[in-house]
Amino acid sequence: MMRGLLFPAVALMNRLKYLQKFLLIAVLFMLPVGLTMYMLVTNIDKEINFAKNERLGIEYNDGIRKLLEHLQQHRGMMNASLNGDTSFKEVLISKKVEIEEDIRNIDRLDQQLGSYLETTAKWKAIKDNWYILDKKKFLLGPEQNDELHTGMIKQNFELHTAMISELLSLIVHVGDISSLKLDPGDDSYLLMDTIVNKLPLIIESTGQLRGLGSGIAAKKKLTPEEKIQLIILTGMVQSAINDVSGHRNEFVSPYLNELLQPYILDHFTATKLLLEILKNDIIDAKTIHIQSGEFYRISTNAIDSGFKLYDVESPRLNSLLVERIHELSKKKQYVIGFALIVILFIFYLFSAFYESIIRTVFLLKKASLQFSRGDLSTRIDLQIQDELQHVGHAFNTMVDAFSDMMEERRRYEEKIEYHAYYDALTGLPNRILFNDRLKIALSDAHGSGKLLAVIFLDLDRFKVFNDTLGHETGDLLLKAVTERLTESLRQGDTISRMGGDEFLFLLPEIGGISQARIVAEKVINQLKMPFKINSHELFISASLGISMYPYDGDEIGILVKNADIAMYAAKNQGRNNYRFYNREMNIKAEKTLQMENSLRRALEREEFLLYYQPRFDLVSEKITGVEALIRWKHPDIGFVPPADFIPLAEEMGLIIPIGEWVLRTACIQHKAWLTKMTSPVSLSVNISAFQFQDSDFLDTVKRVLEEVSIEPHLLELELTESVVMNNGEMTIVKLKQLKELGIKISIDDFGTGFSSLNYLKHFPIDSLKIDRSFIKDIPMAPKDTAITKTIIALGRRLHLRVIAEGVETKEQLAFLSSRRCNEVQGYLISRPLPPDEVFGLLEGNRVTKEKLVVSGG
Repeated sequence: MMRGLLFPAVALMNRLKYLQKFLLIAVLFMLPVGLTMYMLVTNIDKEINFAKNERLGIEYNDGIRKLLEHLQQHRGMMNASLNGDTSFKEVLISKKVEIEEDIRNIDRLDQQLGSYLETTAKWKAIKDNWYILDKKKFLLGPEQNDELHTGMIKQNFELHTAMISELLSLIVHVGDISSLKLDPGDDSYLLMDTIVNKLPLIIESTGQLRGLGSGIAAKKKLTPEEKIQLIILTGMVQSAINDVSGHRNEFVSPYLNELLQPYILDHFTATKLLLEILKNDIIDAKTIHIQSGEFYRISTNAIDSGFKLYDVESPRLNSLLVERIHELSKKKQYVIGFALIVILFIFYLFSAFYESIIRTVFLLKKASLQFSRGDLSTRIDLQIQDELQHVGHAFNTMVDAFSDMMEERRRYEEKIEYHAYYDALTGLPNRILFNDRLKIALSDAHGSGKLLAVIFLDLDRFKVFNDTLGHETGDLLLKAVTERLTESLRQGDTISRMGGDEFLFLLPEIGGISQARIVAEKVINQLKMPFKINSHELFISASLGISMYPYDGDEIGILVKNADIAMYAAKNQGRNNYRFYNREMNIKAEKTLQMENSLRRALEREEFLLYYQPRFDLVSEKITGVEALIRWKHPDIGFVPPADFIPLAEEMGLIIPIGEWVLRTACIQHKAWLTKMTSPVSLSVNISAFQFQDSDFLDTVKRVLEEVSIEPHLLELELTESVVMNNGEMTIVKLKQLKELGIKISIDDFGTGFSSLNYLKHFPIDSLKIDRSFIKDIPMAPKDTAITKTIIALGRRLHLRVIAEGVETKEQLAFLSSRRCNEVQGYLISRPLPPDEVFGLLEGNRVTKEKLVVSGG
């Protein structure tokens, strides 16, 4: 077997000169090194580009930050002015100039970065809204009544706020597109989180307080609606600044903690002062005495402190990215330099090796050439002590025995030639002779322009006769079939036995497709009569596939292959018939056959692997179980997705042995873990519908439990809704039998089966697994969030444990924890891991909810 595997490589080496061989081996040695270095350099380049993209996002958002500040100031001044404070009229004119200058600056930025950051459309909409806002004339006159006055003030405030909201949305959008939100660094992520997600919202909420408060202080009047707005905004600002102030000592870098602490504290203090004045002098005050300008100044101090914090953190984040790019560039240079040194060293070694051996090879080559020219006196005397010395001795022995070998060859030539071209059992031409005749027939057909047919015949159910009655009877049946098939042919046709129960027909120079059809029908009719073999009367049929030259190919291999494909199509139509080839057969057959052949050998070749994904208990904050997941590592194409091969395995009937292997292997691995652990964890295994419906399924489970000696209560079998709903009475019986063994039952992908929930109270199940399709978009998707809440509540009411699959973000984890979901499973906890890696998690139980929330997955 090993020689067969090595044959292609040996054949390649045999065609190369020594210099080429050494160069090839040197290249093959260097290829992994070069590939590894290439992957490292490519990965480093990706990280550099990632950081550069983040810097583009920072540059764009810094431009937005100035417009955000000036627009908020304009809103506050306008609100105070419209409420009667005339001190802001002159300042509003200069503020408008600043805003328009900011717009021009962002226009320039958007021309440079808009196409990459996908901001142009959003920015144009914001800019258009400013011009709409600027065109509105919010002027007060003596003729205006209170209702019109109030509506104008409200409209002005809302237009400003809507535009600012769009700016905040644009900041978040830029953070997404530039990958700022995916920053891998600890400190840089905290800085990004502050300047993209938190600080702009705090500043805007504070800006709204400034705008509302300035207007209220100017008119000395607080409406109930305004009071509610102020209370809501106050609560939002209070919660947000507490969150930001908590970052004071969270940075890994002591320098950053020391640098940012004064600014964070200043922002916190200024904002707290504003909130206290707002509460005491406006919200809770019976009479508003504070002046509009004074309140505007205090609010602006709080906002300015937020912008100062932004102005410190944004450049620092940019500096961290520059440092990261610099370090990655140095690392890239080191990798390239090391790779060059390794490659040069390999070339050096192989050059020395080549020089040491080429002299001996030259002597061997010279003697071989002389011998090939008929010089039988040639001998080799090698003055060496290595293995090639034995080659020289063997060469001399070969020359001595050559004459005897030639004589022996002539003696057996005729016998060998016969066996090379004819089948030993039936005396029919074999594949080699058939191919020779087909080659000649193709050449003749090409010159004459006539048609040619190849028929592939396979006997139906021959294996049944062979296995039941014995090989001797099978051989006699093949001989009898050969006689009848020979009678069906025209003069000049060829019939060949390919091996087993397969035959090939060559029909040269036929007049058309109809003649091939006549021969095929004649063959089928010849086999209808029973065969009397010994004391048995046997009935046998055949399936035939026909390919035509030139329609279905002009080469030997293609015509035979296409006839074979057509034969399988005939079998699929019920056997005992024939089919002509068409191209659709080929595409489908090739893909299916390749996968089937590989899948049949995958289990015996040990190509299947089990990976395990941990399940995390949200109450105990520990890993309490693992789910076994099958993987197929194909030797040629790598990992094949389970969705591709599981349905095929079910169709081929292989899912039952594969499923048994999964169950046994997972239990053995689980048993090995338990011997090394103090706290046991559960093991869950997926069971397909075919496995569950198999009559031997329960015995298989019992046998595995006995062989492995695993505690049944630690084993959980996962069944889908469709499995348990099929044949309900049988399912209940089988589930109860499994429960009697102590095994736990889980309903997998719950919520996707569109079946009645009535079965939950009848089936003996222990847990529900929420399908990942409902978890993916929570808590932002209202419908998925509602469904998830309902399933958790339903499980709690029915005393069933609820496990959420596909948890990938800290927001999903926080939501599920708040809804008291029992367990979670997904990439936030861990991706599916091989046994050794997952044991590292199980052994120390190193995953905690705090770590998950901090890391964000």
